[in-house]
Amino acid sequence: MALIETHFFSEILGMDMEVNVILPQERQPYAGNGKLKVLWLLHGGSGDNTAWLRMSSIERYALRYGIAVVVPGGMNSCYTDMEHGGRYFTYIADELPHILRHLLPCLSALREDNYISGFSNGGFGCLRVGLARPELYAAIGAFSAGNKADVPFVNDGSTRSRDRIILFGDGSLTNTDNDLMYLGREALKMGTTVPRVYHACGSVDPWLDLNEMMRDFFDGLEGNPYDYQYHEAEGMGHTWEFWDMEIVRFFEYLGMEKDGTQYLGL
Repeated sequence: MALIETHFFSEILGMDMEVNVILPQERQPYAGNGKLKVLWLLHGGSGDNTAWLRMSSIERYALRYGIAVVVPGGMNSCYTDMEHGGRYFTYIADELPHILRHLLPCLSALREDNYISGFSNGGFGCLRVGLARPELYAAIGAFSAGNKADVPFVNDGSTRSRDRIILFGDGSLTNTDNDLMYLGREALKMGTTVPRVYHACGSVDPWLDLNEMMRDFFDGLEGNPYDYQYHEAEGMGHTWEFWDMEIVRFFEYLGMEKDGTQYLGL
């Protein structure tokens, strides 16, 4: 098992960035093209590129399922091209894969080998990126993920409203690229293959209502084009216990098989 900490300059963001990459070693199963499948894993609003490594068992799961895991930092950007800040959507969707596939040729570039997932702001982010770039990912795993366009906004001078303006401006997000339902409809209009979507929220999550709105949107699409599956975990909140559980459920949703090899200390 390899844990690689990379530092490089992002032309898009205009600064050095740090990304952690988990790589199963050669004894693990590879994709049919001889390269590793990849999970792009996004942290929440108050986290960084170490959050998943410190707070979950993602390294063990990467080993168990034989998949590379890329854990970038997105600051508090919601992984969008900010109104007054960095272009984090462009960085995550376009620049970062190009850089890492150059540095680590073992990472598959095939759509069917790439997945994107995250929780909270990273849950919004993985849907924001995955629905806007359906040609890049086979599946999306969104946990505790609501649509920012459904969050009421009042420009009252509060820290919350200032943060929202920095991210998205002060206008309505409805039918913009920061509206997940708009992106979902637009992806279907393109007529291309869309990613599968696994979505989960805890029953006592304080933002359960936003997750239910997303659930109702996907459930309302005729024919379930996203192969959408929703899981509401009874008694679970906005916690690492829940997100750690759901990343395993996402792997199972993808139909990934566990590697049967026994490892010391695991």
